[in-house]
Amino acid sequence: MPKCEIYQDIKGEWRWRRTDKKGEILEFSTQGFEKREDCEKNGKEEGTCTSYKLVV
Repeated sequence: MPKCEIYQDIKGEWRWRRTDKKGEILEFSTQGFEKREDCEKNGKEEGTCTSYKLVV
């Protein structure tokens, strides 16, 4: 089952990605977001993410 992850990039912007069981990236955000909430909203609109695991 695919997993959705959310993380901050090197610039401190929020991004999301959807991975398969092996950790291969299937989908990802094409831009960074200042607010985590905006990133999650984009993941729901552009991808199939409904919940996220925070990656540090």
